[in-house]
Amino acid sequence: MSDPIDTTENSGSSSDQAPIDGESTPGPMAGPNLVLRLMVGLLVLVIVSGTVWILSSPSADGDGQAAEDGANPADTASDTLAGRNPFLSTGPGRKTLEGNWVLIISQPDDVERRFDEICSGLFILAPRRGNLDDMTVRLSFRTPVFPEAEIVADATVVDRTRARIVFVDGTHRVDFDGTLGEDGIVYGNVVRGDVCQAARLMPTDEVQLDSQITVMSTLDRPKLDAVVNKAKTQKLTLYDTYRLFCSEHPGTSLALDISLKNLMGHADPQKMPLKDYLAAVDEHLELTRRWGPRMKLVNMLILSHVAFTRGYPPKAAIGISKGLSQALGEQSWAAPFQRRLAELIDQCDGTQARVDAEDALKQLASKSTTDREAPLAKLYDLRKKFPYSHFVTFGLAEEAEKAKKLDEAIALYGEIVALPLLERLLEFEWESAGVKAVRPGDTLARLWKQKHGDTKGLPAFLDTIYQGAIDGLAKSPGGPEVPESKSTGRSVLCELFTTVRADSAVAAELSTAALARRLGANRLIVVRYHPLDAARRNQGGGDPLSNDASLSRLSFYRGRSLPAVYLDGRRLPSTDGLLADTSRVHGLVFREIVKRLSVTSDWKMTLSAKRTPAGVQVKAGAESSGAADGEYRMRLLLVEEKVMMPAASNGVRVQEMVVRWQIDGGEGVAPKDGKFAVTESLLIDEVRKQLADDLSRFERLQGMNFPEKPLELKSLFVIGLVQDETTREVLQSIVVPVTGGPSSN
Repeated sequence: MSDPIDTTENSGSSSDQAPIDGESTPGPMAGPNLVLRLMVGLLVLVIVSGTVWILSSPSADGDGQAAEDGANPADTASDTLAGRNPFLSTGPGRKTLEGNWVLIISQPDDVERRFDEICSGLFILAPRRGNLDDMTVRLSFRTPVFPEAEIVADATVVDRTRARIVFVDGTHRVDFDGTLGEDGIVYGNVVRGDVCQAARLMPTDEVQLDSQITVMSTLDRPKLDAVVNKAKTQKLTLYDTYRLFCSEHPGTSLALDISLKNLMGHADPQKMPLKDYLAAVDEHLELTRRWGPRMKLVNMLILSHVAFTRGYPPKAAIGISKGLSQALGEQSWAAPFQRRLAELIDQCDGTQARVDAEDALKQLASKSTTDREAPLAKLYDLRKKFPYSHFVTFGLAEEAEKAKKLDEAIALYGEIVALPLLERLLEFEWESAGVKAVRPGDTLARLWKQKHGDTKGLPAFLDTIYQGAIDGLAKSPGGPEVPESKSTGRSVLCELFTTVRADSAVAAELSTAALARRLGANRLIVVRYHPLDAARRNQGGGDPLSNDASLSRLSFYRGRSLPAVYLDGRRLPSTDGLLADTSRVHGLVFREIVKRLSVTSDWKMTLSAKRTPAGVQVKAGAESSGAADGEYRMRLLLVEEKVMMPAASNGVRVQEMVVRWQIDGGEGVAPKDGKFAVTESLLIDEVRKQLADDLSRFERLQGMNFPEKPLELKSLFVIGLVQDETTREVLQSIVVPVTGGPSSN
């Protein structure tokens, strides 16, 4: 299976995208010092990359990091939080949150093998009209970590002992939540995107800070070194050494970090039985108490994922995360964690279904089985719950063939061949296991010929199955109620950046196709771009539908990887996946569309696209009922309704609403006096010639030939959209057929 594709020759991370519902994607921070390499998201590290970072083993002489650096405690005192921070209040512990506070975020630095405390800003909290249960919050001093931080007033709430402080720095949203402890320190956590880190508000009497004091070594490292020395005398293992530290210093952020990574590194069913792992999970979750409810929830998610990826039974991972979705709720900070949880539960359910299916098939294959109805019923039940499981479908196809149920066998084998990648998944598993088996496509051809005498009608049959799967997905029940488009005056634009080579685009391809049918063009306009740069467009991983217009559009969003889904200009995360992920991706995109449909649009658009003897003439207009003083542009796209791609390597047999040309030239058209009035003409022969040249070059370099060239350009549509160039928000969109008359929304 192929990985998500980078559209350029040199790989690199995507640039920051505009957030969904205020969510920000973690990215590099500005600053002239070490903070540039900090803030590596632990959750991203575990869930996305699957990489585990473990604290370095104690040094041979047992003196820990200080000895390793050739330093003594006196030499390192100035590098500690207390030694380098004269701002810490020396008075008695505070009983309320009134006063000045410094936000300190705890962060491991695996590059330098350290654990740092990051000074992130000075906040002044004061009673509003003397009411300690209603505090005002002012950001008095910004550090290089968040140099452009601004308080989000409507999300910030502080009373006498609890603080929820939310601020934004550029595209990053930082959300602190903490409670005042008995020692006068506010213990809590910071959520930033899908990262949750231990954080504290430290009392201070200062009104500004030394801007050079940003990153400091933890005060807790000497405590760890002392425990390491103690563990050496007791001849403890590394795992037990770190457990000892956590038991002796449970209130430190270093203990929280060590405990999690210690458990992650030793989770192994062969060495740590499930019972011991679950006990260790409970032990770790106790350490999260000091750092707030959100910290516990996020760590439950991480450890559920660890259980699944390390090979514990799927039910164990589901058990650890039991009640987690309800606890996370619909709060904005929880959205990325809810997505990660949904992905995990899908994976666990799919794996458990595979286990159950294998058990049922073993029973059917056993000569001692007298009751074949029960395992067969189990397989049919699994198929209802997991309609895109290649393993379950193939098992039922074989059973139908053995029972000489010809029509059922043809239908089931047909699904394996027609739906994206199911046949290839089976072949991959057989090859990995050293199993030689007949390809489902060969079996299907034999059975089809047995029934019909030849295979002439087989390709059309496969196309019917493919379209039927999308229609079935479009009719799937569930999800939020869809608002009437007339009530909000909005059509949502869904832009899918894809390629016929990306296996990971399958879930997004089928989901968006189904949603287009379910919602209709008055609510949802789906358009597909095939962007590859010129250097890669005609290589082995090329795409016959790629063009400059698509690449230009992806560059506008500063995107680099495929697939990518944008709703009205904002990228949706977690939309990549294979066919088995389609239900999850379909639900995720549907919910986001419904949210967007509920937002009223001030813009009205008119659009017409008529054929002329030589090409197409497009007339478009747009006007806002409110203030239209932003940097807006109108863009016009020529799209083809359907391009058949039965030989696409990712199995997506049909490409719908494919961008063929950018009518406005790529830069968009600016308004005049706050209104748009655009007339554009294009020559179809010019468009066809450019596409034909691209396709011929692709065929020559790929050593292949398309029997039917996707160059008819008969069923054409024009999409118009108004977009804010600064925020990239699509304010309104509309689509009309080229042969149609004027239309409006």
